[in-house]
Amino acid sequence: MFESSVIEIDGVFIGIVFQDGPDEPYTFRAMHERVTQMDGDILPTYEDAVARARTRFRLGRGRPARGMDTTRRYA
Repeated sequence: MFESSVIEIDGVFIGIVFQDGPDEPYTFRAMHERVTQMDGDILPTYEDAVARARTRFRLGRGRPARGMDTTRRYA
């Protein structure tokens, strides 16, 4: 690991961002349930990682996408 940084949003520790080398992209590791969907994401810059994590954290997990039923049910 070449460089790593903690990400806190609104005083809450949500994850870390690390870089394996000076010319390598940044990898995000989630530590909070609101950003688990981002775990393992690879981003080009530290600023991109923080901005994306901030957005995801503030939006929350939300509702999962609803799948379409392939069959109709009649009562």
